[in-house]
Amino acid sequence: MSSTPIALTRHFLSAPDMAAFVFGLLAVLYAALWWRDRERGMSWLAASFALMAVVFANNERHMPQTPYVTFPVWSSVILSSIMMMTVGLVDYLSMPPRWRRVLLPCLLAPSVGLMACYALGVPVLRSASNVAGTVPYLGSAGLAFWAARHERGAGHALVGLALLSIPAVGIGAVLMGLDAVVIRYYGALPLMFFGLTLLTTSLLRRRRALEAEVSRRARAERALITLNMSLEEQVAQRTADLQGMVAGLESFNRSVSHDLRGPLGGIAGTARLALEGLQRGDAAPALRMLPAIIDQAEISTQLVASLLELARVGDARLQRRRVDLRAVVDAAVRQIALTDPSRPMPALHVGALPEVQADAELLRPVFVNLIGNARKFAATRNDARIDIGASSDADGVTVFVRDNGVGFDSHAARRLFQPFVRLHGPRFEGTGVGLSIVRRAVERHGGRVWAQAEPERGACFYFTLPVEPAA
Repeated sequence: MSSTPIALTRHFLSAPDMAAFVFGLLAVLYAALWWRDRERGMSWLAASFALMAVVFANNERHMPQTPYVTFPVWSSVILSSIMMMTVGLVDYLSMPPRWRRVLLPCLLAPSVGLMACYALGVPVLRSASNVAGTVPYLGSAGLAFWAARHERGAGHALVGLALLSIPAVGIGAVLMGLDAVVIRYYGALPLMFFGLTLLTTSLLRRRRALEAEVSRRARAERALITLNMSLEEQVAQRTADLQGMVAGLESFNRSVSHDLRGPLGGIAGTARLALEGLQRGDAAPALRMLPAIIDQAEISTQLVASLLELARVGDARLQRRRVDLRAVVDAAVRQIALTDPSRPMPALHVGALPEVQADAELLRPVFVNLIGNARKFAATRNDARIDIGASSDADGVTVFVRDNGVGFDSHAARRLFQPFVRLHGPRFEGTGVGLSIVRRAVERHGGRVWAQAEPERGACFYFTLPVEPAA
């Protein structure tokens, strides 16, 4: 009985050494993965393969001699290796915590029970020990196939097949009637295959994770570049707005020093003359001066109202909703008629106007100023006419207000929308603020405004309302 194991040992003398070397190498590789990447489960697997290397390096010390387990210490080491491998696999497969609390004790229970029997000196058949040792492999294979359904492309199915090969080879060897010593050497082959398979799939999984991280960072970099470009555009826009505000303030200072100071000075002068006449007991100068005082006060009031409207349009909070442009035009025409009922309204032709997403409160001053200007500059013609219409495309709606009035030089069109610019001078009344109100209101909607004209051939003002709100 004793000569057979010795002969077999001599015949397979190199097999345990090679197995010990392979398992030791796997232990080092798994430990390196854990040390470099801190990948889950690698430390347990490294310890498992290290114990298995120790087992095969000391193969002659625990050769099977009877149908019962005769070396409980070494059997406990083997079971400890299997338990560590099970814990490492459950950790590597990222099982949910609630599953770990239930499945892990179930997978480890057979090995723990056997080790308890060894410690108490209860005789255990090697066949029973081998069957209990296959339970963790079968359970871990099932978990690997489950993980393959939830993390596709990670190679978990291959790991499951490699785990199934371990008990499959053992069962095949038993069915072939091989000796227990031979079975342990055949059992080492699928265990090595499993270790190499898991190592390969782990590296591929890590590579895919790195590629995904590189792709994510590349997208983040592109988004950052886009954001920087957007910020540069916003900064440029804000700079242009600030420059416009500075230019507006400078124009406001000039207007205050000229347009506003003139009427106020006229009021003061005429009021003084009227007062002197009343002090002399002569009411005639006061009666002559009062209409002039009223006119100058109305001019000042109109200028102040225009400045307040310009500030309101620039600061008002934009509230978009569905707006019928025809209703806004009708409201603007009624407001113009009430403001100056003595001046007749030219023939007004309004084409089809769509509904838009806009702020009606900001659109009304746009039409009030454009229609009011058209009315003012076409008043000198007997056949005065104002046309209002719109066209739509993929980018939004373009609205126009056209008149057949005095027009202006097209080269001056760029200056029209600056505050206090009056191309026609004192020939026509006004504050030079109306078109600035139009520009600010349209730009608040994300659109733009421009004009086309020729002297004595009328003018046409256009503005756009984009389909999507401006960012």
